[in-house]
Amino acid sequence: MLNQIPLPYIKINSRFDILHVSDRAKEEFPTVNSFLDIIDRESREKAKKTLERRINNFTLELNLQTKNSPLTLYDVYGHWNGNGEEAHIITVLKDSRMEKVESQLLTLQKRLRNTNFELYEKNEELEESIARNNRLSAPFITLSDRVALVPVYGDLHEEKLLAVQENIYDAVYEGDYEKVLIDFTGVGAIEKDGIHAIKEIFLTLDYMGVTVILIGIQPHHARQMKIYKEELKMTCIHSAQEAIKRFLTGT
Repeated sequence: MLNQIPLPYIKINSRFDILHVSDRAKEEFPTVNSFLDIIDRESREKAKKTLERRINNFTLELNLQTKNSPLTLYDVYGHWNGNGEEAHIITVLKDSRMEKVESQLLTLQKRLRNTNFELYEKNEELEESIARNNRLSAPFITLSDRVALVPVYGDLHEEKLLAVQENIYDAVYEGDYEKVLIDFTGVGAIEKDGIHAIKEIFLTLDYMGVTVILIGIQPHHARQMKIYKEELKMTCIHSAQEAIKRFLTGT
């Protein structure tokens, strides 16, 4: 099963030697003996210190050597076995599209402040960029035939969540998913209308026969959603690493 994960998966020992790589990892990274060999030299010492601590679950942001480009930024999620002899690692490519869209938004806003020329046309372009940015705020990532991950970023309001809804519903309808892991680690503030929109997403997915697992809920988010706790039958997990360990690695 691990070999079929659509994200690069690497298994290492306590000396950081690579014991196993998935097919996707073979396509993405060069063949090396040590996991440290695909890490950017400037980040290698930081990564080594974290790995040597044998923390049960760990997360790193690292520049990794790939086959298609010199260095690429990844989120690295890892889990050490109970005896600290082996670690399971999954890498998720940092999506730079959102940063590019935000930069475009700032540029457009400055231009609109400085001129009224073709204001209507530029305003439409701005609205399209905002809609695109909202959709990119919650990418739908397939982890297996039955499990998907939706990491959510930024402040949540009704307009953004309506765009997120469309992405999630379309992907779930086309697939055969049993669980959708929604990661709130990167969420800032949740507006009042956003709480109602979140409720609608959860209820709809439940109606579609999909179990929703919440990851990384912060205390103030939990307080906001408390009124829907029983109605939504929410299941919460502390971190993405724990969710990957439970639903993918089976450890």
